[in-house]
Amino acid sequence: MNRKILALSGILSALFLNMAETKPNRIASGIDQDSFDFLGPWVYLLLTAWVMVMTLSFYKWKQKETFTLITGILVPISLLLGVFYFPGKGYLSGASPRISLSIGFYTQLLLFYLLVSGIELPKRNLRWILPAFLFVLAAGLFLMAMTGYLESYSLMKEYLVKRSQFFTHLGTHAVLSIGSTVSAALMAIPLGYLAYRRSSLEGRIMMPLSIIETIPSLSLFGLLLVPLSTLGGIGLFRAIGVSGIGWAPAYVALTLYALLPIARNTLAGFEALEPAVIDAAQGMGMTRSEILRRVELPLALPVVFTGIRIALVQTIGGAVLAGLVGGGGLGSFVFLGLAEASQDLVLLGVIPIVVITVLVDGGLKILEDMYRRSVYD
Repeated sequence: MNRKILALSGILSALFLNMAETKPNRIASGIDQDSFDFLGPWVYLLLTAWVMVMTLSFYKWKQKETFTLITGILVPISLLLGVFYFPGKGYLSGASPRISLSIGFYTQLLLFYLLVSGIELPKRNLRWILPAFLFVLAAGLFLMAMTGYLESYSLMKEYLVKRSQFFTHLGTHAVLSIGSTVSAALMAIPLGYLAYRRSSLEGRIMMPLSIIETIPSLSLFGLLLVPLSTLGGIGLFRAIGVSGIGWAPAYVALTLYALLPIARNTLAGFEALEPAVIDAAQGMGMTRSEILRRVELPLALPVVFTGIRIALVQTIGGAVLAGLVGGGGLGSFVFLGLAEASQDLVLLGVIPIVVITVLVDGGLKILEDMYRRSVYD
C-alpha cells in the first residue's frame, strides 16, 4: 500500500477515532476516550511518527527504508506508553471498572503492520531491527501483565477469568491446525505429483479439490454429520471420540480445505522444473526413483513448502469454526463472546490467532527463503 495513504490514515485515525472505552463493569455502557484522552502527551509522539513517515515517502535516498522502519516503530511505542500511563486510569469507578481498547487502537496496529510488511531494508545486517523490537515489545507487555499494570483492561480480566480454558483451547487449536495440515500434505503431495506425471489426470484431481474449496464451512459440517456419526458407532472410532460433533468434523473439514493449495503448489513446483535438468540426470544413468529423490523433489520443494505454508496459515484461521461444533479451539471464545455480546471475549480468541498466524507465516517464510538459497546458490 502507498505509504502516503498509510501515513494519512494513521494521522486521521489518531485524530478522529476513539482509542478506548472506560466502563464501570462488563455490561454497562462506557465513556469513549479519544487519542488525546487515552495517550495524553504521547499522542504527539504518535502524530509525529506518521508525519515523518509521510515526509520520508516523498524522498528517494539510500537509507530511506531504514529510517522509515525506525520512525514506524514509534507508533506501537506510543500506543504502549499510552496503555502504561493512561491518564484516566486513576479515575475509574464502579464495582469492576474496565478499559476496553477501541477501533482507533487496533487501526493503528494494523497500519503499523502494513507499513513494516512493505519495508525492504537495503542491508541484511539491519534486518534484526524489527524482530528485536517486536521481542522487546512482547517482553514489555508480558512484564506489564505480570506486574499488574494491565489489570484494569477488560481483555486482561477476561483472560484471568478463563486462564485454564485459554491454554486448553490454545492447545486444541494448535493440534487441529497442525494435524489437519500434515494429514492434507500426506494426501495432496502424492496427488499433485500424480497430476504432474500424468497430465491426463490433472483435471480429475484438481477439479474435485477446487469444488471442496467452494463448499461453505457450515454446509460441510452438515455433510459430515451423518457419516461421522455412523463411524462413531464403531468401537475404535468411538474410543477416540469420533462423532457428528466435536473435534472430528472440524479436523476432517480443515484437512479437506488444505488439500487444494498443497496439491496445486506441488503440481506447479514440478512443472517449473527445467527439462534439461531431468535430461541431464537421465544421461547420468539415474533411475526414475533416483531422479525423483535427488533432483526433482529437492528443486520443487520450495514451491511445495509454500503451499504447505499457505495451507497452515489458512487452517489456523479456519480452525475458529471448530468452536461452532464443539471442537474446541480459540473459536470457542469467539462464539461465546458473540453470544454474550462481549467484545473483549471475542478478542481473547481473535488476537492470539492473528499473532500466531503472523509468526507462523513469517517463520516459515524465513525457512523457505533459507532453503531456496541453499538449493539455488
